[in-house]
Amino acid sequence: MAGLPKHKLHKLLERAQAHLVRNEFGDAEALLREIARSADKIPAQVISFLGDAVLGQGREDEAVSLWQKELEKNPKDPELNARVGMSLSRRGKHAEAVAYLERAQGEKRQDPATLIHLAWVLAELGRLADAERTIGRAIGMGAGPEGRLVLAMIRGRQGRYADAERLCEEIERSAPSDEVIDAARSMRADARLLQGDAAGALELWKAVRARGRLEPSHLGHMAYAAQLAGEPTLADALIEERSRQGANAEDLLLFAQVSNLRGRPEQALEQLRQADEAQGIRYPGHDFEVQATRGRALRLLGRREEARKILSALADSAEGASARLGPKVHIDLGHLAAEEGDFETAAAHFRAALKMDPGDPEAQRARELTARRVAWREEIAASAEARVEAVRAEAEALKRRFFQREGELEALRAELERLKAAQAEVLAQAKQAQEEARRAAEKAAADARAQQQQKLREELAQREAEAEEKGRANVEAALGAALSRVPRPVLEAFLVAEKTFQKALYADLPAAAVVVLYTGALERALYTFFVERFQKWLRERGRLQDFLRGAVRERRGTRVEYFDHFVEAFDEERPGRAPSMGEVGRVLERRHESYLRAFADFLAETWRVEDAFFDELAAFVHWSKTELRDPVAHGRSDEVTYDKLRRFRETLLGTLLAKLVA
Repeated sequence: MAGLPKHKLHKLLERAQAHLVRNEFGDAEALLREIARSADKIPAQVISFLGDAVLGQGREDEAVSLWQKELEKNPKDPELNARVGMSLSRRGKHAEAVAYLERAQGEKRQDPATLIHLAWVLAELGRLADAERTIGRAIGMGAGPEGRLVLAMIRGRQGRYADAERLCEEIERSAPSDEVIDAARSMRADARLLQGDAAGALELWKAVRARGRLEPSHLGHMAYAAQLAGEPTLADALIEERSRQGANAEDLLLFAQVSNLRGRPEQALEQLRQADEAQGIRYPGHDFEVQATRGRALRLLGRREEARKILSALADSAEGASARLGPKVHIDLGHLAAEEGDFETAAAHFRAALKMDPGDPEAQRARELTARRVAWREEIAASAEARVEAVRAEAEALKRRFFQREGELEALRAELERLKAAQAEVLAQAKQAQEEARRAAEKAAADARAQQQQKLREELAQREAEAEEKGRANVEAALGAALSRVPRPVLEAFLVAEKTFQKALYADLPAAAVVVLYTGALERALYTFFVERFQKWLRERGRLQDFLRGAVRERRGTRVEYFDHFVEAFDEERPGRAPSMGEVGRVLERRHESYLRAFADFLAETWRVEDAFFDELAAFVHWSKTELRDPVAHGRSDEVTYDKLRRFRETLLGTLLAKLVA
C-alpha cells in the first residue's frame, strides 16, 4: 500500500463505484486499472469492481477469469464467489455455479440476493428440497417479490400448482414494478395451465406478451395452452418463434404433446427423440410425461404392444396415482382395450381416470361411449337368444294346434249330422247362449278393470305414504340427535326432496326432477347457515362495516365494487339478490383470504368441526353445481344420472348436513 495512500485509495474506489452505478463501464475500468498499477497490494474489492466493469462491456469470460484468479488468493471472499457463481449460472453452468454460490452465502449469511440466486440454481439442478430451504432463509432475511417468485417457481416444480398460483397472486397485489407483476403473471399462467385451465393461462400470457415482457422459456408453454384453447394458428406461430431461438428439452416435450393433439404421432416421436438428446428436464413429473406422451404416440400409430408396455408401467408408478398425471395414462390404456373389443377393461380404466379427475372431458366421453357399446353387445346377445326361443315356442304351438284341429274336425262332422235333425232349435239356443256369453264377458271385463283400478289406487296411496315415511326416516337417521337443531325451512326442503327421491324409486321420474329439489334444499341450507347466520353474527359483534370495507376491490365516488357478490349481498345500502350456491361455495374455499377474515372467524366460532371440513364442503358444492345444477339449468338434463344423484344425496345427508348442525 506504500505506493497509494489509504485515503486516496478509498476516494478512487468511490469514484469507480460511481462510474459503475451510472453504467460508465469504460471509465470505471480505466480508473480501476490505474488503482491496480499504483497499489503495492491490490485489494480484492478492486478486482471485484474491475470484473463488473469488464462484464458491463460484454467481456464475460475475461471478468470471470479475473475473479477466479483473485479467488486463488482469497478463496472465501463472498463477493468474488457470488460474482463467479452468478456468471456461471447465467451461462447454464449450474453444477459449477452452485459451489461458488454456496461458499458465498456461507460467508455472507445476511445477503438475501445471493440466497435467491442460489435457490434458483438449486431448483434448476433438480434439488428442490435444498432450493426450498434456501429461499426460505432468503425470505426470512427480508427478500422481496423476487424471492417469492423463486419460491412460486419451486412450488410449481414440486407439483403444488395451486400454492404457486396463490403466491403469484399475492406478488401481483404487492409488486413494486410492472416488470415484477408481469413475471408473476407469467408464472401464474403456468400454474393455471398445469391445473387444466388452458384458456385462462393463455389470456394471462397474451397480456404479458403484449407488453413485451414474455420470457422466451414460456413460449412453448403458451403454444401448448393455445392448442388446448382452440387457437392452433397462434400455437404454430409460437412454436416457430421458440424453435428459431433454440428449443430446449422441455419445449420439445410440449411440442410433442401438441403433435399428439393434432393426430401427428410420427412428428411427436421425433420431437421426443430430440428432447432425449437435449436431456434438459430435471424436476419431478417430466420423465413421466415424456413416457406418457411417447405411449400415446405409439397408440395413435397402432403400435399397441409397445404402447401398452410403457403405459402399464406408468400406471403402476407413484406419479401414475396423481390427479394431474395419472388420468391420461388410464385413458390411453382404456382406448387400447376398447380398440381390441375388451370394453369391460376399457370401462375400468376410464373409471380410474375419472376417480383421479372427475372433470376430465376425454374420460367422461370415452366412458359413456364404452358403456353404450357394452349395452349394445349385451342387447344383441339377448335378442338373438330370445328369437331362438320364440321360434321353438311357435313350432310347438303349431304342432299342438294341428292335433287339436284334427280332433275338432272329427267332432264337427258328428255334430253336423246331429244339427241337421234339430237345426232351428240349435240355432236359437246358440244365439241365446252367444248373447249370454257376451254379456257375461263384458261384465267380467268391467269387474276386472274396476278391481285393477282400485288396486292401483291403493298401491299408489300406500307407496305415497311409504315414500313420505321412508324419506322422513332417512333424514332423521342421517341427522340423529341433531335433527332438532335443523332450521324448519331447511328441514322441510330436505324432507320434500327425500320424499320425491323415494317416489322416484318406483315412478318413471327423471333424475333431473329430483336434483332440482335436492340442490334447492342444499342452496337453502347454505343460505341459512352461511348468509343469514353470518349476517346476524356481524351485527352482534359490530363487524359489518369493517367486513364491507375490507372487501372493497375498487371505489369510484359512490360506486363500490367488491371482490365478489357474496360480500355485496351484506351491503344494506345496495340491496340485491342473495348469494347463490356457487358463490357461497367459493367463499368457503377462499375463506383464508384477507378480505374474508371475518367470515373465517365466524366459521371457527360457529361450528365445531375441523377446518378441512369447509374445504370438503366447498368441493362438494362446486361438484354439485357443475355436475347437477348447471346441466339442468342449461337444458342438459341427460347428463344428470341417478348415480350422480345418489352420490350427492349420500354425501349430503350422510356426512355434511349432520356435521353442520351437530
